[in-house]
Amino acid sequence: MRSSVFILALLATISQLNAAVRFTRAEWFPDLGISMPRLENAVAAPMDLPRAEAYLVTQKGESRLEDRFNVFDLWEAFTVRGRWRDAGGNTLTIARLAAELPEVQPDLTQTRVEFSKSLKSLSVKNSAARDKAVYALAPVEEVMPERVRRDGRRNFLDIVRYVSTNETTLVYAFRPRSPEAREVPDWYLVSLVGAPEEDPEELEEMFSEEFLEQIEVLALRSRPTSEKSEPAGECEFDHLREAYRRSVVNYADWHFLAAGDLLITDNLDDISRGAFICTLTNELPRLRHEYAAAVPSHAGNGFYPAAIRVFATREEYLAYVGAEAKWTAAVWSPMRRELVLYLAPSGVESLLRTVWHEAFHQYLSYAGCMLSAAPWLNEGHAELFEHSHFNAEGELAFERPSSYAALVLADLDKMAELLPAVIAMDYEEFYAGSNVERAAKYKLAWSIAYFLEEGAPKIRFRPYEDLRADYMDALIRTQSGKRASATIFTDEKMKRFVADWRDFWRKD
Repeated sequence: MRSSVFILALLATISQLNAAVRFTRAEWFPDLGISMPRLENAVAAPMDLPRAEAYLVTQKGESRLEDRFNVFDLWEAFTVRGRWRDAGGNTLTIARLAAELPEVQPDLTQTRVEFSKSLKSLSVKNSAARDKAVYALAPVEEVMPERVRRDGRRNFLDIVRYVSTNETTLVYAFRPRSPEAREVPDWYLVSLVGAPEEDPEELEEMFSEEFLEQIEVLALRSRPTSEKSEPAGECEFDHLREAYRRSVVNYADWHFLAAGDLLITDNLDDISRGAFICTLTNELPRLRHEYAAAVPSHAGNGFYPAAIRVFATREEYLAYVGAEAKWTAAVWSPMRRELVLYLAPSGVESLLRTVWHEAFHQYLSYAGCMLSAAPWLNEGHAELFEHSHFNAEGELAFERPSSYAALVLADLDKMAELLPAVIAMDYEEFYAGSNVERAAKYKLAWSIAYFLEEGAPKIRFRPYEDLRADYMDALIRTQSGKRASATIFTDEKMKRFVADWRDFWRKD
């Protein structure tokens, strides 16, 4: 009995130690313009990208995609510069209040360029604008904040404390004192959300002594200059690149790379990152050309960015994508315009295969102006490119996984009967059923894509040469993946397509 009590007490002590808030020594953050500590033994918890809406803009008979984003999301991504979470569930968030909160209407969206031009600087004397920004970002009550006495605190020009809705949450806005007389530092917002078992009084005392006391603005001559960012240009991609860089710039264990139209953020270790990034930056641009050759689009979108975020662990990945994606190994999020994945225990080669699959979804979303193409084309070609590689001659070779071909060949006549139904399916129908049934539909969709690449070009007069391009035109015209399938597969054309598909596999 005593041993059980001792074990329970020990576990409770360990739990308290894990939850206890501790801070590192202060370090310089060029993006923030201050030196400050971080949560000890914490990992970066990057913010979500802004929510996007697709607008189909048609000019002179040509359609193009225009991305517009939730204005509050754009402002939040610009303002919140870092978030860290430790194993005990404590979360530290830092924001630089450099721009006023826009007058946000519920459905207001803007392009990144429009948003950048509309930003209004937050005057350090405008306490009402400061408070409005804090109320929008932090879990606080909308009451007059308390001005904190600065007895002995020479590192602040001003500091105020907000009344939190949670007793273990601390929220402060502060202006640090700069050694340079002419500098006018911005307001900053810091919030510490402590674990429920934290003692509120001890938490506040520790935060005051170990965090606030270490805040410092270095003299200009003392500041590192190696991490200056380039100003964003006048096109959407320039602003996306800068926003993506800013999303990780304050995390020591995260990296950012821009290579052509690829934007990559990751927190992989040096060994995994070296192998992954080298192959990714060499092969994905070539694959994206192959995507476009296989499924061309006539929409006026000649440039499709690829924003890719890679987590080192599944736990971090799940914390970012949310519980609704817990069954996934990777996610292409059209709403966030981002491909998110993690390094599985199977290693870098498996990770790259996943990228080839998901990056096709990413390409097709842009090529189709964010309209959902039918799953036979979308999932079928994603499977096709997942199982492909560049051979010694530099040509793309499509592989034939034995289990995929075996499913088709085991009962070819039955598969041929199912083919029209699979082509007509929407995503709810395609994903329905058991894991075995769903896997069969994926493999059948792959067999269509494989036929279009390996079999269709050998048929006399090449009747399917423009089928996929015609589909993409129909997708934009009808704005429905299902209707686009019905448009290009008339009854007569479907019969011939099924017959040619069956002949290809029968000759195998």
